[in-house]
Amino acid sequence: METGLIIGADEFFGLTLCEYMMKEGLQVDITLPEIHTEQRKKLLEERMMWLGRNDLIRVIDVQDSQETYDVIFIQSEDPDQREHIKAQQGMYRLLFTSEGDALKQHEPTILLPDMFGPWTLDQEKRTCKDHSYFVEDVAKALVKWVLNTNQRQEMIHHLKVESQTDVKQAEKIIIDWERQNSAFFDKKQE
Repeated sequence: METGLIIGADEFFGLTLCEYMMKEGLQVDITLPEIHTEQRKKLLEERMMWLGRNDLIRVIDVQDSQETYDVIFIQSEDPDQREHIKAQQGMYRLLFTSEGDALKQHEPTILLPDMFGPWTLDQEKRTCKDHSYFVEDVAKALVKWVLNTNQRQEMIHHLKVESQTDVKQAEKIIIDWERQNSAFFDKKQE
């Protein structure tokens, strides 16, 4: 796999998935939703500055995307906007197990487990809970699963994740992330 598209990559899992794919040397195109609040706009700008430090990422409109990617992940979007794009290894909608009824999906769907990690203003989501996984472990498991072609037969797949990052390691990563993004978090949040 060399190229990927993440549609709606503005949330904490999408950003972690971008980071992990770039670490693996993959070219990643991402689309972003319309920004609704000033706080969301500022957070999105901070996130894009973080990701923009890597030449393997491009922020695009879906209409400007290339015609074929190796894999496409969909977190949010208007289905009509992606009629012209194709994925050689698969196009998957990503949902969290807590989100609605995945059985109503009309495309292959991957249900992600509960997770914790950086890239969220919600302090609760930065804290490990029972049966939650560090967000980068989930990103690794997702990319590994996509690369394993004989597992992609079902319409809905519950992603199985092995915990590779212990809680102390995860806490250190989150603290480092907060320190590197302190300019944003030190600003008054409304």
